Amino acid sequence: MGIIGNPPESYVVLPIIEEDYSALPPELPRICGYEAKWLPDSPYWNIKSVPAQLPEETEKFIIECCLKLFERLECRDYCRFDWRLDAEGNPKLLEVNPNPGWCWDGHLAKMAKIAGMSYAEMLEAILKAAEERLNIR
Repeated sequence: MGIIGNPPESYVVLPIIEEDYSALPPELPRICGYEAKWLPDSPYWNIKSVPAQLPEETEKFIIECCLKLFERLECRDYCRFDWRLDAEGNPKLLEVNPNPGWCWDGHLAKMAKIAGMSYAEMLEAILKAAEERLNIR
């Protein structure tokens, strides 16, 4: 999940995405690591990010936790949170990434695209959040 802005005043919660591993051979672990990002000849290269289909209660829990963590960890302007669901569907936080990559094909950009934001609009929103926080507009 991603956040652009600075809660609690002004922010946008980006859609939660999940990795679609259906193109991955069944014998390989379901992880999105180095190979998925940098090795076009790897079977992991075919992993796609899609909107997550979560129960409403699970999605609400993840969003609430991310907003609290954003503030408590003193994140600024944008952030990405990585979660996994255990076998019973309980969300488990993997990491808080207070400085996720700004690359056009990164997970934050994928979330923004699903939210209807272009790559340029995503970058502009991040920069505007910083300007507002620093009162330099």
